[in-house]
Amino acid sequence: MTAPSRQRVQLDMPRVIRNRAKAVAADRDMALVELVLRALTKVGDKELTKLIEKELAQKLPPGRPQK
Repeated sequence: MTAPSRQRVQLDMPRVIRNRAKAVAADRDMALVELVLRALTKVGDKELTKLIEKELAQKLPPGRPQK
């Protein structure tokens, strides 16, 4: 089975907002992308929430992979 294709997304926002969002994510022990994905679960779309929850459950923890 092949791995699902991945897409990069760029967000256009002032640096001050990005820096604050990174600080909030760090305070919650998560990456900025995880913070954004968790925020997307709040829009009320059940299918989107299900997909994001599946992605976050399968995501490897941050740091170096263990052998």
